[in-house]
Amino acid sequence: MAYILTFANTHAAIFAEKALLQAGYSVGVMPLPSGIKAGCGIALRVADHLASSALLLEKNIVVAAVYQATANSQGTGYSEVAL
Repeated sequence: MAYILTFANTHAAIFAEKALLQAGYSVGVMPLPSGIKAGCGIALRVADHLASSALLLEKNIVVAAVYQATANSQGTGYSEVAL
């Protein structure tokens, strides 16, 4: 299952990617999906949003929102997950 992390600005997204990669997490950088209305335009795709969010919190990197990506007949849907 994939989760999408959004950020208030591009700098936070870049710092988050660097922190997650240095910690050994699998992370993918992607443009903010059109189905998500909040964020800076760059998002990160992760497998474990709880561990990723906890690490970023330790590093003082604020995650704006987390979305669960779910494939459906019309493409991919996104539902917000409580932080």
